[in-house]
Amino acid sequence: MTKRQANATTVDTREKLMRLAARAFGTQGYAATTMRGIADQAGIEAASIYYHFSSKEELLDAVMEHGAQSIFAHTQARIAALPPGAGAEQRFRAGLLGLFSAMIKYGDYTLAHGRQLAELPDKVRERHLRRRAQHQTFWSGMLEDLRTEGHLREDIDIALCRVFVLSTITSVQTWFNPKKGSPEKVIDELCAILFEGVRPRQVRKPARRAQAVAS
Repeated sequence: MTKRQANATTVDTREKLMRLAARAFGTQGYAATTMRGIADQAGIEAASIYYHFSSKEELLDAVMEHGAQSIFAHTQARIAALPPGAGAEQRFRAGLLGLFSAMIKYGDYTLAHGRQLAELPDKVRERHLRRRAQHQTFWSGMLEDLRTEGHLREDIDIALCRVFVLSTITSVQTWFNPKKGSPEKVIDELCAILFEGVRPRQVRKPARRAQAVAS
C-alpha cells in the first residue's frame, strides 16, 4: 500500500467512525455511547479507535464540528449557485433549501446535534454554543437583508423570526415525508407563510345597490 492509499484509508476510517458515532450519540446519548461499541460497528479492534480519537469527548467534538461545517457548507453552496445580483429573498429561499436538504443528507449528524446541550461535556458544549452563535448570526444577517429590501416589517423581532423559521427546518427529520411533497415545495409553502401570513385575504363584499327613491 502506498502512502497516499494509507492516508486515504485513514481518512475513510475516521469519517466512518464519525458517522457511526453521530448515529450513536443521536439515538443513545453521550453517556450510553461507548468507544468499544463504535469500534465494533466499524469492524475494527477496540484499541484501534484511539488511533483516530484519543477519547470519547474528542470524538464527540469532531462529530459536532464536522456536522456543523458540512451543513453550513451545503447551505452556502446553494446560495453561491444563484446568479450574480440575486436579491435578499432569492438568497433566503436558497439558503433555506440548502439547510433543509443538508438536514436530510447529514441525518446522522442532525440527530447528534439534536441532543440536549446539558448532556454534552463542558468543553464540547462551549464550542458547540460558539458554533451555534455563528450560525445564528448568519441567519440573522439574512433576515436583516430581507428587511432592508422591504420584505419584512420594521417592527419584526429578528431573533424571534429566526427561531420560528429555523426551528421548523432543523426538526425536518421528525415530520418531513418526501412522498407528500418535495423540499422545494416545502420551502415555497414556508416562505408563503412567512411573507404573506396565514390569515385569509380580505374579500370585499359588493356594495349594496341604492334603493330607488322615486318610482
